Amino acid sequence: MAKKKKEICPYCGKGFAYLSRHKCKIKEHVEGPLEEKSDVERRIERIEEKRKEFNRTLRKDEKLILNIINREKDILFDRLLELSNKKRNDLENILDILALQSKIKMIRELIDASWTKHIFALEEIDVKVKDLKINKNKKDFIWNMFSKQPCFICPFRDKCNDTNLDQFNPQHCPWLTEWIDLTSKGEDYNINFDDIEARLQDI
Repeated sequence: MAKKKKEICPYCGKGFAYLSRHKCKIKEHVEGPLEEKSDVERRIERIEEKRKEFNRTLRKDEKLILNIINREKDILFDRLLELSNKKRNDLENILDILALQSKIKMIRELIDASWTKHIFALEEIDVKVKDLKINKNKKDFIWNMFSKQPCFICPFRDKCNDTNLDQFNPQHCPWLTEWIDLTSKGEDYNINFDDIEARLQDI
């Protein structure tokens, strides 16, 4: 059997059986290191990955976890860990998918001096839309039209995006959920973010 002819590196002049595996320091010095992806490019990739996860159908184990949550209505992470017999990391990943697809709601709670996740089943809300008369001559007509939607005055809106897994995510925001619930019942919604910020700083 003929011996494989060595390939010559055009930069250092050395011969290699597999030139593609050779990391030439002279080449790096001449051409510079490979350009790393920018923060924006990496963020776009993460969002694209999450979009794929958002659109796909649930797998068997994910449906099993969702059924447990829907049966229990609300459950703490450790209890769900016991009922599901899943590994902690596997369950974390499944909950992230379910939250991403808006199948469940999760909030972080301080219980017995340690943080844990409180998971809630999401029930369908029957929303009745009623006509609302708006006086556009008044400067606050937009505010009234959107029934004091909390996102307008939220101090955390610069941190809020749909790539966050548990906190400051519009898909499971407690204040946005409360606003939707109250406005669907025709009730007024009021929120004091100053008190909320003060409580968060004390935690």
